[in-house]
Amino acid sequence: MSKMVKYVVVMVALVAFGMATMAIAADFYVVKDASGKATVVDKKPDDAKTILQGPFKSKEEAEKAMKAGKAEGSAKKPAKLPESGC
Repeated sequence: MSKMVKYVVVMVALVAFGMATMAIAADFYVVKDASGKATVVDKKPDDAKTILQGPFKSKEEAEKAMKAGKAEGSAKKPAKLPESGC
C-alpha cells in the first residue's frame, strides 16, 4: 500500500507542475474581432492580420495596453511621401 500512495503523490505532483507550467507560459494578444472591436485572447490567432499588439506575459498587461489605446494605433500606417521631389 505504501508504494501505491507514493505513486499517487508523485503523479499528482507531476500533473500540478505541468498545469502550472502551462499557465506561466501563456501569451496574451490584443486582437481585432470581426466587428472591429479590440479584445484580449490567450491564444495566438491563426490570422496574423487580426493581431493589434502582443504577445504580453499577463492578461492584465494586455488589457492595460488595450485600454490605454496603444493597441488601437499600433497597426502600421503607410509611410508619408514627401511633398516635394527628390
